[in-house]
Amino acid sequence: MNIVVVSGSPRPQRTSHQVALEVYNRLNNMENVSVTLLDVREADFPNLDYVYKKNPSVSDEMKKFSETIAASDGIIIVSPEYNGSFSGALKNAIDYFYGEFSKKVIGVVSVSTGKMGGKRAVMDLQKLILALGAFPLPKYLTTPEVQNLFSNGLLVDDRYRKQMEVFINEFLWLTEAVKNQKEKSLYNIAV
Repeated sequence: MNIVVVSGSPRPQRTSHQVALEVYNRLNNMENVSVTLLDVREADFPNLDYVYKKNPSVSDEMKKFSETIAASDGIIIVSPEYNGSFSGALKNAIDYFYGEFSKKVIGVVSVSTGKMGGKRAVMDLQKLILALGAFPLPKYLTTPEVQNLFSNGLLVDDRYRKQMEVFINEFLWLTEAVKNQKEKSLYNIAV
């Protein structure tokens, strides 16, 4: 399976990126899973004026995002909660693309320094995923008090580790099911 992890914070001191790297590393160590990390901070897209397909000045990062998302079987978005929703830079990056997300399973991981773990960001992202014509994974992963979960870049909280494993397994199960159904449908059309 071809999976994309999107790190959704542009801030220099972003703790959500640690979570994105943890998800990426776990997927990267699995058999039959190919994973790519896309980072909105590195992409540094300008404020949206033209969608990707109509953009007169497509950057290499836009092309990379488009091709990587289009080739994926599923996507995990990791976003901090900013002011009761998800990252504006993430929304800006997603808005460049539409068809690339269609009929893909998208899992959401929210990150917060507070006790709620970014639940409001999850709810807003779930609505956005539906608007993209994609399939939101019903199970999501909230990350409360992220500052207490990592030490020197390593995940040290066993409870959160187990929650992440359950989330990733649910994500991979649904992604595989949707991928198989799409392949079956394409086969039936070709026959």
